[in-house]
Amino acid sequence: MNDGLFKVTSVGYQTLYIKAGQNLTIQMKEDTQLLEEVVVKGQLPKTHVKGDAMRTTIAGTILEKVGTISDVLTKIPSLEAESGGGVKVLGRGAAEIYINGRKLQDVSELDRINSDQILHVDVVQNPGARYAASTKAVVRIRLKKAQGDGISFQEKAQGMYQYGFSVNNLFDLNYRTGGLDLTTSFWAGHYGHWKSLQENDMYYLVGNDVVNGYSKQETKRKWKRLLPQLQVNYNIHENHSLGAFYKFDYHPSDELTSQFNTDEYQNGTFMERSESEVWQDSHFKKHIFNAYYNGKVGQLGIDLNIDCLFDDTETPGHTRELAWADGAKTGDYAARLDLRCNDGFRSDETKAILYGPREMTVFYPTRRTFILNLTWKFNEARSKYRGSGAGEKQKARM
Repeated sequence: MNDGLFKVTSVGYQTLYIKAGQNLTIQMKEDTQLLEEVVVKGQLPKTHVKGDAMRTTIAGTILEKVGTISDVLTKIPSLEAESGGGVKVLGRGAAEIYINGRKLQDVSELDRINSDQILHVDVVQNPGARYAASTKAVVRIRLKKAQGDGISFQEKAQGMYQYGFSVNNLFDLNYRTGGLDLTTSFWAGHYGHWKSLQENDMYYLVGNDVVNGYSKQETKRKWKRLLPQLQVNYNIHENHSLGAFYKFDYHPSDELTSQFNTDEYQNGTFMERSESEVWQDSHFKKHIFNAYYNGKVGQLGIDLNIDCLFDDTETPGHTRELAWADGAKTGDYAARLDLRCNDGFRSDETKAILYGPREMTVFYPTRRTFILNLTWKFNEARSKYRGSGAGEKQKARM
């Protein structure tokens, strides 16, 4: 034991090294350090529970640099993008979207607002009494308060070429003073790059005969769109805000053409050929209006949204079919233009034009719809009133 070495340590005392021996007496000296200050840093998680929702903070995170609101929503837990441009909550279904308390009527607006303008996003999976009973889920987007007064503008242009050219341009003009925020914008676009081509080779046996078939389907789509809009928001103070939104959505043309050809051979001999051509050109005009008020008096919350939609859509088109075998050709050509009016007066008018050697029905519905929806929410925790849009029964029947 006399050749060993002891190391003695204790919190608050100096470390001792003592040579081993018998009948040792160990006396330790205090080691006191005076700290000037202690700083403890913490950080809230980016997604956390806030009231009735799961809130994801966007400002100051990497998410504010991903592009647009649509890009942000695809990266938030429990949200999934839909093909039509909206979003759905996993396990719940399609979600209603609100931006600064205003219900979103056109999902294309999500592609026109940059992600660095978002403060946070709330996802409500179990909407309460403040929403309609049919609402499956809600996404509430809160934008940053714009800083400074005066006039500002934004110009954004995009273009691409694949089977044709597609270009669009967005111009935003904004004026702010005090609590007033006035924004006007104009979007114009031409979409002409989309094409679909599908080819199939078929081979099968019928008894002792060998049958070969070949089919080809080619579809193209081109459209034009104009989208002017005006938005006014007035923030009286923190607990009171109101505003209005108007948009004119005009599609002068949305042309779809499709050609489908099929050839059939039996034992190497031509048997039959069929050709089908489809043409359709949709054009519509939509007037979209929204007015809202959000307020709070003590514990009483008031949330008023008024929505109005006027939709005038026409979809003319025709189908042409030809078929022949061993040089004998027959043809059918038919077209039908169907016009309908669906409104609060329940008027319904249909006009049809049919032509061709034989009657063949090709149905393309055309509708004109007027919808007025008034939602009043007073003391949202306990009571609500919801009006229904005019002409909904006829709309569902169509």
